[in-house]
Amino acid sequence: MTDTTTFPEVGTRVRGARVLLSDVVLDAHGPADPTGHARAESLTAHLDRVGPRPTGTPALVEVLDRAGLSGHGGAHVPAASKWRRVLAGDGHLTVVANGAESEPVAAKDGTLLRQRPHLVIDGLLLTAEALGARRAVIWLHGDDRGARKALRAALAERPWSPSAPAVEIVDGPVHYLAGEASAITQAVAGGPALPTVRRRPEPGAPRTLVHNVETLARLALLARGYPPSGTRLLTVLGDGRAVVEVDAATTFTELLVDLGWAEAPQAVLLGGYGGLWAPWTRLAGLPVDEGVLRGEGLSLGAGVVAPLGAWACGVKQTAGLVAYLASMSARQCGPCVFGLPALAESTLALADGRRGAGVDRLLDDAAAVEGRGACHHPDGATRLIASATSTFADDIAAHAAGRPCRGTAEVWPGVSR
Repeated sequence: MTDTTTFPEVGTRVRGARVLLSDVVLDAHGPADPTGHARAESLTAHLDRVGPRPTGTPALVEVLDRAGLSGHGGAHVPAASKWRRVLAGDGHLTVVANGAESEPVAAKDGTLLRQRPHLVIDGLLLTAEALGARRAVIWLHGDDRGARKALRAALAERPWSPSAPAVEIVDGPVHYLAGEASAITQAVAGGPALPTVRRRPEPGAPRTLVHNVETLARLALLARGYPPSGTRLLTVLGDGRAVVEVDAATTFTELLVDLGWAEAPQAVLLGGYGGLWAPWTRLAGLPVDEGVLRGEGLSLGAGVVAPLGAWACGVKQTAGLVAYLASMSARQCGPCVFGLPALAESTLALADGRRGAGVDRLLDDAAAVEGRGACHHPDGATRLIASATSTFADDIAAHAAGRPCRGTAEVWPGVSR
């Protein structure tokens, strides 16, 4: 490892240095193709910036542990814990770099792959070497042509040692659940890309370790001796999407002001469509720091920040989100096949101010679904609804009393007015 104690100087933005990517503006939906030009970093520029990659060894798990590196795909599981579980097994191991962002507005991973593909590949190879994997896979949504092009060009640039694991690019289906870890595990083993109940593996059974691509990029820097950066990659929804890297001490107010917001939103959806609503009055002074947010019962999840304008109706927005989640179900169990559509209908009835619709019925329907699915997809809808009932309590009471507001839903991908 190098003796470097500071990150390279690569520019600054609000309260922090950018170490992973340059900020970009994207269309409101679709793959992470920037509206302006953003060239992928070449291998030569990558090596000039961060230096050569060390060899991965099992001792790297201690580096991850000391750095406190957690996953950046949504669940924020400590990386060292995942490595230790893998090291305790003995079956054939596949390591996967997960670049399939399932949240419709998320784009930080696609942006990272387009700008710094070599950093992600380094992290994948370090992990494969350290854990003795026989197979290394980069998993993408099938429509992400920009990421695939950048990765193929990067792989073609690199000299390969016969002892190094080959890196495969695998295209998954374009579906909300295709980026879920257990779905990827099934798919790379030849099965359907659908989530499953996670069971303790049998001795000698094949093993799969899935890491988000941002996690692997950060791992590649830690392995070189760089300290933890203290930054967050975020996709922020507005007129379009902005992908930014900010210091974790940056407050939500500073974040939105820096992105040109002139008026405060009424609430913010954190983490994506299966995430949590938070009222702006609660969120404005908080930093984009996962530890602080979890102490408040909140989470950035997959790094999505979606402000809801003051003119919009949070009840109708939630109804559209729940309908989207119901349409994206795996259809493998009763809670997905019957529970999610029932939840979507109850939320829509409340949004429309229909007679008999109310928060009690909605919460009863959510309780019937919570924790009962074959996977965790239904829990995203129940979590969203629970946060909506507190964030939009006054509006929900008015809708339940037959006085729906005149506000509409914001036009987000998959969310109807």
